[in-house]
Amino acid sequence: MPPHDPAEPAKVALIVDLDRTLTRADVAVESLVRLMRRSPMLFWQLLLALLWGRAALKTRLARLDPVDPALLPLRAEVVDLIGEARRDGRPVILASAAHRRNVGRVARHLGLFDRYLGSSRRRNLKSAGKLRAIRAAIGDAPFDYVGDSTADRAIWREARHAYTVGVPTRSANEQRVGPPPRSPFRALVKAIRPHQWAKNALVFVPLATSGHILDFVALGQAALAFVSLSVIASSVYLLNDLLDIDADRRHTRKRSRPLAAGDLGIPLALAISGAAAILGLAIGWFLLGPATFAALAAYFALTLAYSFRLKSAMIADVLALASLYTIRMIVGAAAIAVAPSMWLLIFSIFFFLSLGYLKRYVELDESRNERHQLLSGRGYVPSDKMFVAMGGVASGMVSLLVLLLFAAEKGEGGEYAHPALLWLLVIPLLYWLNRIWMMAGRGQVDGDPVAFALRDRRSIVVGALLAVIVVAAKYGG
Repeated sequence: MPPHDPAEPAKVALIVDLDRTLTRADVAVESLVRLMRRSPMLFWQLLLALLWGRAALKTRLARLDPVDPALLPLRAEVVDLIGEARRDGRPVILASAAHRRNVGRVARHLGLFDRYLGSSRRRNLKSAGKLRAIRAAIGDAPFDYVGDSTADRAIWREARHAYTVGVPTRSANEQRVGPPPRSPFRALVKAIRPHQWAKNALVFVPLATSGHILDFVALGQAALAFVSLSVIASSVYLLNDLLDIDADRRHTRKRSRPLAAGDLGIPLALAISGAAAILGLAIGWFLLGPATFAALAAYFALTLAYSFRLKSAMIADVLALASLYTIRMIVGAAAIAVAPSMWLLIFSIFFFLSLGYLKRYVELDESRNERHQLLSGRGYVPSDKMFVAMGGVASGMVSLLVLLLFAAEKGEGGEYAHPALLWLLVIPLLYWLNRIWMMAGRGQVDGDPVAFALRDRRSIVVGALLAVIVVAAKYGG
């Protein structure tokens, strides 16, 4: 039998990095986020581990939060390259700075690797450290290497073929795998969800109902409140998606969100989230006054509570959602220094409680879980669907009753030229609520009911009709 020739092309090892290369995720960073959500007190344990070095921290993370390889978003082009190497009979090695326990879990799950290399408690396999581990594994034999970052350049320099999915290798043997990395700007814009800012238009409701709609100073203050709320909301959307990475990856639609798909890095998302929160609250404090700042701070605190805990608490989650919509109106009232009608606030609570239930109903309807199996990240099981629908429809009907009481109050106050027209508000809203619930029952409402309403032609017509009624009641000749 002829002796093995390590330089034979068919036998050249293909060595593949894990984080941001084979998968678009970063295993250690995601573990850190999950642990912080699970128990913020773990911060001190992890900080102590970091004092002993990155390798010690990764060891601690791997023990406390083992990776679930089935949820990692893989790069199809790298998987194809591995498949080609295996068909050629070449050895394939997974080599990563992630802890070897997690690297091993990924390797065993995929079944594509002949062996794997990873960090240990005393050794961090990054850059030159990884190169030494590779040489210890294959000796002086040539190899091809697939990486993504500047830390891989020490390895690319010695590789026969320097494959990259990220930064240039600065090697004469560079070969790009897949398309060049795109700017994170597009992913960031998608992640902050500017289309959801339409919900913050509720800050203009007190402007309309108080008769200040033609007051340009008040309009400017309400616009600033809208901007502030939108910036804070985007901050929390980023944080929420970060905390929900695993649940989103299990979801048929949400798996394409930038953080879940790995299109947006976690460090950048955290930095933008923090900066946006500070900016939004600063607008409230410096430009809108203490009352508006207090309302914005309450909104921010409740969104954080929802993201960290309430979203998985049955009933409390929809109450929190309804309260967030109502706080938007309180922010608008504080910005223009008027007291909102209590009837209007109560209407808002019940109306948006109905939409909160509708959002959960759609999730339950789309679920393929067993009858008594909890939805991922939620406090509901599929058998709750009927009760969720009952609560949602009932809340919607109560909101219409409260709206009638609001119309009666305004009819006695002399604030409207034709207050009797306010009674007409109930008719289009009654039609809309019944229609959207019937459509949800038919599986025709996709995801967020507010987002659906912004795309639905009939919903837009209903919204325009409501605006005409309010204007006519206030200013009609």
